[in-house]
Amino acid sequence: MFPWDKSAGEYSRANGFHVILEKRKMITMSMACCLKYLLITVSWWILSLSSTQAAQPLPLHDKAQAEDSEGLSSPLKKYDNYCAKEHFYEVPKAWEIQFHRVVSNLSQLLGGYDIDIVAWPSWREPPVVNGKRLEGGQYVSGGHGGGGKRRVMLVLEIVQDELIQEHPHMRSVIAHEYFHVYQRHVNPSIEEAFSVKWLIEGSAAVFESMYLRDFEQVDDYAETAQLRHAVPDDFGARMESYGNRDVNYGTSTAMVLLACREGGFQRMLDFWKRQPNNTNWKQLFEELFHVSVEQFYRKGQHVSPKTLDLSRMGSLHQMRF
Repeated sequence: MFPWDKSAGEYSRANGFHVILEKRKMITMSMACCLKYLLITVSWWILSLSSTQAAQPLPLHDKAQAEDSEGLSSPLKKYDNYCAKEHFYEVPKAWEIQFHRVVSNLSQLLGGYDIDIVAWPSWREPPVVNGKRLEGGQYVSGGHGGGGKRRVMLVLEIVQDELIQEHPHMRSVIAHEYFHVYQRHVNPSIEEAFSVKWLIEGSAAVFESMYLRDFEQVDDYAETAQLRHAVPDDFGARMESYGNRDVNYGTSTAMVLLACREGGFQRMLDFWKRQPNNTNWKQLFEELFHVSVEQFYRKGQHVSPKTLDLSRMGSLHQMRF
């Protein structure tokens, strides 16, 4: 380029004009990008703020509930949305879709909890979590997470046949185990100081059948999968221990259905909120169900499981959890 040449000078002036236009265009584009970035930043800030607010514990609705909650030593906190940490290992997409639908319903009923949920299909080996290989099955346990902090873990081994056949138990077991998480929330004694099996498992079994009825349109699960295994002769103190056989918790289910036949399942929820332990549970049971445990056991031995069902339990949509 030769700026002292006339033709070159004319070209330089024309080229300079285009350079100015290009610079203005670049400045305009830069300002637009900055504005766009600012809008994105503000949007993310608002979203994170709303998420943080949504994750705060639910307010206690009355003074009595607040007083009852002061003594809770459980690490579980109740939230108004699903907030569990998922550890899924090769889970089928079909199961994952069903799981999220079910757990969404459950968290709206029972609340959300900061727990670990571990799931894997039965055709692979149980995963190693926090340095320990898990046992197979479906259960809730207390363990230690990172830094030695105690956490609740909900374990779900996905049974292949249930997935293929779309068996109701594939969904109901999620409800059963999630109810155990709720039990630990309202009554921390369940971990170490309360071990009456028929009350713990029978409550969860009745809840899962009610869930199938109220949310999945499966009306006969209690009769076909649980009560048909009930043994009237076992109705009593032997069902207090986990060491005694109880197929599909059939007898425990029958005992809870009988206990709630007059007051509905709400009465059992109220029992759990009174925080029973191995010392006071019989007294609490008599106060809420208006019969001593011993009298209740004797009565149950003369009741046919065929006369028990969910019809008197009420609707989960109307329960005060």
